[in-house]
Amino acid sequence: MRPERILADLRAGGERARATRERLAGSEAGAGAEGHDAHAVERAEVAAALVATLRPNDHAIARWLLEREVDAKAAAGHGSSEALYALVAAVARFADPDDAILLWRAREATPETRAGVDVEQLARAGVERVRARLAALARAGGERGIEAARALAWLEAGVAGGALEALADYFMWSDERFGLAAEGPV
Repeated sequence: MRPERILADLRAGGERARATRERLAGSEAGAGAEGHDAHAVERAEVAAALVATLRPNDHAIARWLLEREVDAKAAAGHGSSEALYALVAAVARFADPDDAILLWRAREATPETRAGVDVEQLARAGVERVRARLAALARAGGERGIEAARALAWLEAGVAGGALEALADYFMWSDERFGLAAEGPV
């Protein structure tokens, strides 16, 4: 099935979206004997189609696709993909501080993603907003609190290291680098 058609099904919602999500579910459902993710190429093509035509209502789809990519990479234990990086940029584009943990998980998925996911993406929702959200999650404790504290430390290291001094230029570069084209305010 063509990636544009798959994306249309995901955007349609309802039964079509549910069936499509089940089919693309990821490494567990699509893994072969050696752990090969049978749907990785298809998800990457759908991610490229999404990023090229990002709409204000695509936040949940972008999050879902990024979650699948993170799960697949973490299960493999190594590697990265252009799809993962592009989806990080797409999810960050929605500027929702609640996405900070997912962006952190994308960074932490493999040694390669730890080197390739930029802290600037975490700051796209606003440094103070992300800082406040992560601090609140860290105070709540538990596994998510531990992740939040680590993500907050990453953000603070980026601030201290000067990585966030030219965010507007970074976001312009990132959008161009990943072919991020938004329809309407995203």
